[in-house]
Amino acid sequence: MSNKESKLKDLKVGDLVTHALYGKEWIGIIVAFRDIDHVKSTPKEKALVRIQPGTKFENFFKDNTVKTYKINDNLGYISTHWLFKLEIRNGNTGFTRH
Repeated sequence: MSNKESKLKDLKVGDLVTHALYGKEWIGIIVAFRDIDHVKSTPKEKALVRIQPGTKFENFFKDNTVKTYKINDNLGYISTHWLFKLEIRNGNTGFTRH
């Protein structure tokens, strides 16, 4: 698998994304993709996401994730299942649900 594109969703490195549970205030940028072999759930694909500084969830990985998936307070792995591409059209933000 290429670590530049998701094999499950229309996502690629550099995309701004939101989280299905946290909404548009949770904004991150995809850094890479990886299959996590020891994950028992399906899908196993995870995106390495850096949360945007200055946003409500900028320290998301500090308390909201398992240490295995945390790199630092604003960088960690999230299942691509929860991520949606953030798009800006006519000055308004929205997210895609492909």
